[in-house]
Amino acid sequence: MKPATYFLVNDTRYDNHHGGLTVIRNLHLGLARRGWTCTGSLPVSATAGQLRRQRREIAAARLIVVNGEGSLHHDGRNAGRLFDVCAALLAEPRPIALINAVWQDNDPVRWKPLLQRFAAISVRDRRSQDQLRTMGIAADCAPDLTFYDYPSFPAPARARYGCTDSVLKAWTEKVLRLCAQDPEIEFLTLFTKELRHRRGVRDWDKAVKYRLYPRLWTAFGLPVPPRYRSLPHADAETAAFLGRLASCRAVCVARYHALCFALQQNVPFVAVASNSHKSEALLEEVGLPLDRFLIGPDEFGRLKEKLEQAIRDYPAVQTTVAEFNRRAKERLEQMFDRLAGLP
Repeated sequence: MKPATYFLVNDTRYDNHHGGLTVIRNLHLGLARRGWTCTGSLPVSATAGQLRRQRREIAAARLIVVNGEGSLHHDGRNAGRLFDVCAALLAEPRPIALINAVWQDNDPVRWKPLLQRFAAISVRDRRSQDQLRTMGIAADCAPDLTFYDYPSFPAPARARYGCTDSVLKAWTEKVLRLCAQDPEIEFLTLFTKELRHRRGVRDWDKAVKYRLYPRLWTAFGLPVPPRYRSLPHADAETAAFLGRLASCRAVCVARYHALCFALQQNVPFVAVASNSHKSEALLEEVGLPLDRFLIGPDEFGRLKEKLEQAIRDYPAVQTTVAEFNRRAKERLEQMFDRLAGLP
């Protein structure tokens, strides 16, 4: 039998945001604690054709681990790429495990034959688990990998509100304008200040944009995508970002991992619906009512009112949140045990 080695698919460190960085750090940490080592990884958004460049790393692995994260919904572009990658890897003589996944509204006729060949499947919420069950696919359920290991920050004298960027560009545009006008609201972006992980030549254009676009915006006011307008507000290190989030009186979290971080840091919050059911599903997993902790984009004009309400509501749910955080770590330990026990 080969040594305890694995190859990682969908390495989201290459998205250069603090959520993906934390997910992958914790994935490697959980398996390292069980004596497993990683032979290599396929970056997020890579295609099946790029697998040939990593033949040796794949051949050296006993197990393929696929990080589903937020990719597997509505048969989108990222879902299609992961389908093709997994289909190609199933030709290899080693088990494949899908973990840390959302699952929503993908074509069951197309996906079921592929999923049936996986050695293990673990999704992040029961909504995803239930959709797979209706397809005849059994899946375990464990929370997002950011809940496995994270620093805790003491609650300082909290002064300002916070509001994060979003995968939805229109939301980020509105928040950037709001924070520029209202000094009580601090803009928080999950993107890192610099490209910490690059895919070599393939990322040359992104590297240029990281350096050039923020300057074009700040110096000349030229229109650039909101991601690059966000970078002057970015932190280089995840700990610095978490410290800023933890210092907020309350925070509006418009990204899924920002919601995870707010729960972990015990910060009052309201969440914004995203491009899948992931945020709603996480609130349900915690046991928080959607009508009090989830807002729609149409409620943007009442944002400060909603944040003040969150501050008033949060003490009543702190014990519920703390218990979820405790159980999340236990369930993730169990998931890693199952992974390590695969043949």
